[in-house]
Amino acid sequence: MKVCYNNYPNGYPEIRNFIKPNEGKIEFRRCRDLFSLLLALVHKFTGKGYRPFLKGLFFNPFISEKKEFNFFNTILIGNNPYEVTFETTLPRLGNVSFFWYKMAVKQLAKPNCRSIFAMSQCAYNLQKEYMEKNHPRYATPILNKMKVRHPYQEPLIESYEAKMLPADKIVFTLTGADFFRKGGMEVLKAFDQLIPKHHQLQLNIISSLNFGDYATHTTIDDQIEAKRIIAKYPENITHYPSLPNNEVLEIYKQSHIGLLPTWADSYGYSVLEAQAAGCPCITTDIRALPEINNDEIGWVINLPLTKYSTDLQNLLINKIYQTIALICSHPKIAMFKGKKVLQLIIQKYEANIPSRQ
Repeated sequence: MKVCYNNYPNGYPEIRNFIKPNEGKIEFRRCRDLFSLLLALVHKFTGKGYRPFLKGLFFNPFISEKKEFNFFNTILIGNNPYEVTFETTLPRLGNVSFFWYKMAVKQLAKPNCRSIFAMSQCAYNLQKEYMEKNHPRYATPILNKMKVRHPYQEPLIESYEAKMLPADKIVFTLTGADFFRKGGMEVLKAFDQLIPKHHQLQLNIISSLNFGDYATHTTIDDQIEAKRIIAKYPENITHYPSLPNNEVLEIYKQSHIGLLPTWADSYGYSVLEAQAAGCPCITTDIRALPEINNDEIGWVINLPLTKYSTDLQNLLINKIYQTIALICSHPKIAMFKGKKVLQLIIQKYEANIPSRQ
């Protein structure tokens, strides 16, 4: 399968969404277009490369109309056949005039756009609401070719017994570059209260500890505080600034529970990977997370849909604390839920092998 990208490298979202069972390797090709050239010029003269408007469209009038494309969050302007997968809504253009949005929607409605894949039911619903509110004229042709297709996930172990777990520890793992957006600070503050009472707790953090994200607006002071808590418990907290994905997956195999009490995520790939290693997860109920996690196979923290605040942060810390304290009191619950979630991943995997197109 060949996947085209125009303005950003073949990153993790692209890989996660285009892998399919029983297929060969995905071939990612950089396909230059006029927007990517313009973006390169902007970067050369300003040093800034992020322009949603330029990343969300593809236009190259010099390519053969027989050439087919697969895109992620990108709409093709032209007549080439293509499919597109999206995580929130389309078009994804940023702060530009309505003219550009309408033009992109018209392109999305054209027959050469053969399929539109929403990563989750949540994304599907957001797109449907957006179309009916802002572009009702084109809603029907676009919705008629929209389908929900969750990212593929292969089981990482054959059975829960294959996990390499320490007998005297309860190991938690959190991954993600945007540490604070992923709920990392709230996890650390909960563990800061829990570790003195429960010495068996172990926490793996795989993150560059990025701050200043759009959800939490954290600062370097928050990063300093996070590093202080990490350094306070060298026997209980292990921090990896970065690891290759295969090593991350190995850590999940050696963990009891995955963590993603996130403030903002379009999906939550790390939850799928943790589950595939037999790790039940503690998550919030943001966006698509209720579609892949629930209280039967993990723990879901209800996060009121209000703006990030100190009060809401304290609420999340308390909920994380209570959940982990419960696990410490009943440690076998991690095994029971881990077996359930692994079996669910295996069932979905086996069901999708013959039917996924």
